[in-house]
Amino acid sequence: MASSSSTSEGTWSCPFKGFHCCISGVCGSKGISRMISHLKSVHLSTDERKNVLREAITTDYNLFRELEVTLKVFDQWMCGKCMKLHALSRACHHPDGLVRFSEGMRDGSGNIVGILMPPTNELPAKVNGGLVFDVELLDRVFKTPINTVKSIPHNCRYAFNQALKTTLYRVVAKPGSVDEWVKLLLFPRCTLQVFKPRNRQESRSGNRKNLQSRSILNALATWGDEGGITSLVESVLNSSGVGFLGHEGSDKQEEKSKAIRSVNSNSDLSYTMHII
Repeated sequence: MASSSSTSEGTWSCPFKGFHCCISGVCGSKGISRMISHLKSVHLSTDERKNVLREAITTDYNLFRELEVTLKVFDQWMCGKCMKLHALSRACHHPDGLVRFSEGMRDGSGNIVGILMPPTNELPAKVNGGLVFDVELLDRVFKTPINTVKSIPHNCRYAFNQALKTTLYRVVAKPGSVDEWVKLLLFPRCTLQVFKPRNRQESRSGNRKNLQSRSILNALATWGDEGGITSLVESVLNSSGVGFLGHEGSDKQEEKSKAIRSVNSNSDLSYTMHII
């Protein structure tokens, strides 16, 4: 189906593109009257066509959402019982009573009255190891002890903004997808980890700032790659508090070894003095 989106010329793509010889799906640039006239005369002109579309709307999540957006843009609502379009202020007359559009329905699937939104039929995305992007995975990631930067470096903000917009667009395109919502919530935690220096040279102020920016940019680039989100999530789950770029370097390990030897030496000295 065509995506319901406006253009600079004011045209709007018909949500029923592909049905009833509606090939291009573009209804021209004459605004509301042209689109509504097109829907009524081409797609909702006979009972047979109405029945076909009712069945399609009931079972096709994407079609339901595209029609919903179109109706909201043109301030119309559809009666699922008779498949007629009405202005928001108008009721639909039936022998057994009136069907009205309620303002409170705007937040849900209210512009299509009488037809429930179909399920997405989308399986959660698999992660290596048999995990899925669900609430349980979200809880595991947020329980992992890692730190994120308090302020995004200036040279990383554009890339972060672009990656965030892409992630948000996926949520907007599939608002019923738990998978996309979980990815959105994981996004900052997976891409803004604090860089931990691995040796003395990396600990210097200037080097640390550059490496922090590089770490974030690498994570953002990985997020945009196919399978990159999976690798970032696995990195967080396996980090156990270690920095995003890896384990501690040899210099730091040597410092720890010296400290341990010093403690042991002092302990031995204290014990010897106690004996004396």
